[in-house]
Amino acid sequence: MALPISKKTVVKRYAGNPIITNDLIPYSCRGVYNSTAIKHEGRYYMVMRCEGYDLLDFFMVASSANGYDGWTVEGDVIPMPDTEEFRKFGHNYYDPRLTCVDGEILMTVCCHGSDARMGLMRTKDLRTFEWTGFITGSGFRNTVFFPEKIGGLYTALERPNSNGSIWVTQSPDLIFWGQHQQVLEADKYDVGVWGKRKIGPCGTPIKTDRGWLIIFHAVQTICDYSYLYHTGVMLTELENPAKLIRVGREPILSPEESYETVGHAPTVVFASSQIVEDDGSIKLYYGGADRYQCVADTTIDDLLEAALER
Repeated sequence: MALPISKKTVVKRYAGNPIITNDLIPYSCRGVYNSTAIKHEGRYYMVMRCEGYDLLDFFMVASSANGYDGWTVEGDVIPMPDTEEFRKFGHNYYDPRLTCVDGEILMTVCCHGSDARMGLMRTKDLRTFEWTGFITGSGFRNTVFFPEKIGGLYTALERPNSNGSIWVTQSPDLIFWGQHQQVLEADKYDVGVWGKRKIGPCGTPIKTDRGWLIIFHAVQTICDYSYLYHTGVMLTELENPAKLIRVGREPILSPEESYETVGHAPTVVFASSQIVEDDGSIKLYYGGADRYQCVADTTIDDLLEAALER
């Protein structure tokens, strides 16, 4: 029988949450959430997932001097390709993920036609974005790149849309992907009841001397009809990120505040990216109730403790 876990705050919410709402957007918009952030040349940038009242999404960029407040919109809507293939498979698109790999800023995008399919964009300045193309077939979402090549190959976490588990895949050129290995499976005791429904990768994995810290979202079903989204953390081996070391027994973040429990999708905290500072502190960006963009603070040490000991 497992003993109760000692009380400790692993992740501390920013007192000014939510940091971005639809009021910032110059277009008709019912919510900004599940966005992706990166620090570039000393400034914080966010590619915002903006959802219109027609339930279709569009991306815009905002920036901030400190990563907490003072966000201002940079430029206009990010243009997406006007091709027959994109119109078919990218009717809607959402959940961008930014990662800098070998000095190049890459962004994965979940595109949705008849099913989910991942696309890739590149940017040098967080202002102009180049569409590279689709990098998966149908049925994949939440693809997140590692910040460096592993074994000389681009490496990514992904979630097949049908089974809600987390896999590792690799590529020599960002086009051809293979060597798929499952890292963590939903509906198993490794995650616990709070991740029994489905799981998926969040932001860029964090390299530490103990292994890769991987933050993931996990979904619990309440009374067989309602979803409750949590945020968890696990640790995998550095040279083989498909080799799981341990998963934290409890979530590091669960819906509690009003901006997390009341919205278009209630009881949702959806971590989508994090920025690691030079001192080991971390800004964890997450969506609240599919309506608001929020941020919380933690550290590498606290996440390691949560993954290994809690």
